[in-house]
Amino acid sequence: MMLGGSAALAASLARAASRVALDGVRDPFGGGLPQTPEALARAGVVDELLRTAGSMGSPALPAVASVRLPGVDFESSNCRNFLIELDYAGSPSDPALPRTLYAKLPTDSLTTRLFAGALGFWELECTFCERVAQQVPVRVPRVYAVARRGSRFVLLLENLGESPGVELFLNRDMAAGTTPERARLCLSAFAELHAHFHGWSYERRETLLPHALHPCLLPRQGAMNRALNAAAINPTLRAAPDLFTPEIAALCRRGLERFDAMKAYWYREPLTLVHGDSHLANLFEYATPTGPRMGMLDFQAVHWSKGIRDVQYFLIHSLEPDLLVVHEAALIDHYLAELSRFGVDLDPAETHEQYRAFSFQTLMVGVFSLGLGGLTEREETVRTVLRREVAAVRRLRFDDWLEDLA
Repeated sequence: MMLGGSAALAASLARAASRVALDGVRDPFGGGLPQTPEALARAGVVDELLRTAGSMGSPALPAVASVRLPGVDFESSNCRNFLIELDYAGSPSDPALPRTLYAKLPTDSLTTRLFAGALGFWELECTFCERVAQQVPVRVPRVYAVARRGSRFVLLLENLGESPGVELFLNRDMAAGTTPERARLCLSAFAELHAHFHGWSYERRETLLPHALHPCLLPRQGAMNRALNAAAINPTLRAAPDLFTPEIAALCRRGLERFDAMKAYWYREPLTLVHGDSHLANLFEYATPTGPRMGMLDFQAVHWSKGIRDVQYFLIHSLEPDLLVVHEAALIDHYLAELSRFGVDLDPAETHEQYRAFSFQTLMVGVFSLGLGGLTEREETVRTVLRREVAAVRRLRFDDWLEDLA
């Protein structure tokens, strides 16, 4: 089974490499998308993107007269994220017009570009921005342009920093840990998202976010994920023996041996739309007349799953274990109560059991990130995340759940 996954990964990497090479061929003829901030920050380039690459419901902007790079870059694990400043033709004075846009381009790292092409997480985010963003009930950045060509993409999004009352978070804020009070706000936002898409039929889901993009359900994707996760176990053992013990490594191997059975459990109907990478740094707080609320950003892992998947991923990653153990059950119950407020009632016992089952997915995120370092986050953050993940699978006794899996 692992050999099949390795072969699928090699084939996907080869296809990704061919797209990268083809982009290089297009560049001298002006056929490639911008690869650098400097190549993007041109009035003609941005104006064409705004006119021809808008998503469904994109706000229309006037013609662009000039574009500048103010030198504002943002932390990212696999993209180049930065601001561009705009001047509009005729100098319109409408204060509602954005003076800056948040731009996303692929990273310079060839290794990351190949893995992104093979695993499809950039394609997921672009598809979300094109087709899904306008339909989610929670606040997300407005999408002004989405362009894809070959191995490259360009996203032009709302700069949330222009909005008064918005508080953004970084990975170091996640690593520092949040509070139960803020966690409840986040769980309320997840509940609103999940209730909106809960129980959609396969056909209806397919029209919004095709299952061909699912990171786990397709045989090829599942085989690649299993192979990558297996390959990350030994390097993680060497990199963090104080956190990732032989006992936990053995648990990971047993889980991967039963991967198909776990997938059958994780993805039983009914499903809903989940963020998929739902830690604190991928949310933002904003003011409303009735109090603070939470919005979401960075949808590179969006997919169809159980809503509790977002809940456990957030809680395990964003709260210190000694704090989470005190508040965990109450926070899950808060999420269930919020779901009910939005019209979806779930069985509490089953939901708590699903929370326990999905902890393996969350653990393997940290193993992948540290074991295959350089593809995702900085090591200090990953070590903090891995420590919390290991504490969670132990506290939840995931090994017993796996042993009882039919």
